Amino acid sequence: MNIIEGELNMKKLVLIAVLCVSAISANAQNNAQSLLQQLLGNDATSGTLKNILEDVVGGAVAKLDLSIEGTWKYKEPQVQFKSENLLAKAGGAASTAKIEGNLNKFYDKIGLDESMTYVFNADSTFTQTVKIGSSVKNLKGTYSLDKENKIITLKYAALGKVGLGKINAIYANTGTSLALLFDATDMMGLMKKIVNTASTLTGKTSIAALSKVMDSYDGALLGYKMTK
Repeated sequence: MNIIEGELNMKKLVLIAVLCVSAISANAQNNAQSLLQQLLGNDATSGTLKNILEDVVGGAVAKLDLSIEGTWKYKEPQVQFKSENLLAKAGGAASTAKIEGNLNKFYDKIGLDESMTYVFNADSTFTQTVKIGSSVKNLKGTYSLDKENKIITLKYAALGKVGLGKINAIYANTGTSLALLFDATDMMGLMKKIVNTASTLTGKTSIAALSKVMDSYDGALLGYKMTK
């Protein structure tokens, strides 16, 4: 092989490497957009995520890339709507506040109260502790962040014989407060699995009642705010 042929082969290899990196990057971006669509719905506008983050943490903080590492303790329910149209249809900000107030009586029956904590570690592992009745559950797993789209993916290890799977959420972080906003149906499915392992009738009844309440607010993201 002469020098010219060697240079041509090297250029081909560089081109192939660039194309591969571009394909991987495009695929990752498409996956991120897909997750965002799953959470916000196809009818949400491009500014929906921005509006949600600004409502939760304010415009300036929403732009920052803050660490979520550390221990977070539950503070209060959090509800956001997937679009301005759905928010207006539900009755506006006053309705959101009313929903959050109603959630308290259901949340504390399914372990979403002041006893719940998340610990996010630097090695991408986490532990979520919930207390349902007299039963304390330490839910372990791994997490990953899409910092651009503010999506956290929680992959849970099995709880006994129950596979909890994974769940995606929009996260809004001020550094001292952290809000997680889930698709309401996905969140109810996860909590149902957790409550079933605790075998509490009260918890199961509360989940059923909460699901009925949320059926009246189509297009809502359901979650909670935590503090350090």
